Amino acid sequence: MNEKEKNWEPVILKESEGEKILFRIGLMTFKVSSSQTDDHFMICETELPPGANVEPHSHPEAETFYILEGEFTFYVDDIKKPIDCTKGAFLSVPPHIIHSFNNTGSRKGKILGMMTPGGSKGLESLFRTFGVRVLDNDILPDLNKPVEHLIETINILRENNKTE
Repeated sequence: MNEKEKNWEPVILKESEGEKILFRIGLMTFKVSSSQTDDHFMICETELPPGANVEPHSHPEAETFYILEGEFTFYVDDIKKPIDCTKGAFLSVPPHIIHSFNNTGSRKGKILGMMTPGGSKGLESLFRTFGVRVLDNDILPDLNKPVEHLIETINILRENNKTE
């Protein structure tokens, strides 16, 4: 086994297990992080409340999305052409292609996403930097409520983390 292979470890998680981060678009549960795959990829399950919106953006990582539940509208490459997606829809976005999406349903939606390559300087780092890590004893927001409720909860957790 070479040195590189030592940085890739097996990961086995049950439903709802994984590192949890509240980000401005929802609750992210990292199923496998870049550090566990020698920076090859990361996989994250994200629950998004109604009205959650990811603005048009691009990045050097390829990104895939698999809709587990809910109703979403995606825009890929042509930001003026909506793509309606529900459970079972799959999208693959190459690096540097502009894309955005939002939860258009009246209840939370859930997406399984993967980024390749992973890495400590990519989007995973952004989520960790601007999100709030959820601890076991933290109360999670009701993700069936509008996105504004999520932002309030993030601000409360951020304040609580400062005082601890």
